[in-house]
Amino acid sequence: MLKLFVCGVCGEPYLGENAPDECPFCGAPEKFIGLAGDYSALWGVELTEQERADMKATLGLEVNATAYYDKVSKSQEKYSKYNRLFKQLARVELEHADLAAKFLGVPVPALVGEDVRGIEGDLKRTKELEAHAVEVYEKFLANASSERVKKLYTALIHAESGHRDFIAAEL
Repeated sequence: MLKLFVCGVCGEPYLGENAPDECPFCGAPEKFIGLAGDYSALWGVELTEQERADMKATLGLEVNATAYYDKVSKSQEKYSKYNRLFKQLARVELEHADLAAKFLGVPVPALVGEDVRGIEGDLKRTKELEAHAVEVYEKFLANASSERVKKLYTALIHAESGHRDFIAAEL
């Protein structure tokens, strides 16, 4: 029997018999996905000065990654493996940017990313971006005092680590 699940990180719904292993929208692990009736948004919490600075940096990282992955996707043959891979990465990173913007109470800024490098260079750059995000988000998690902010960074670390590891296997 189908049930309506909601990601406790991004708030996106999912129909299925069981919760997915990871949110298909933001990459949060299954432990953050629950039945729709149990959902409450993470954002809307007062941020400390440090959390606000970290969230602004998060927004910048995620906007840059979204724009870059979107450009790489569009540089590949439509429906090809790498077109699809980078299109999905762009979607997930945009969800992350949207989350940071919601915590900050601002709109997602215009997407202006780096130039593409050719698929080998793009894969290497993606691995660098994802590894950097994990490193930075681990620091931001340690800085966080709000449980909601901690939950966000825990989910982001999980998602970005998965991206990094997937891309490393592609190289």
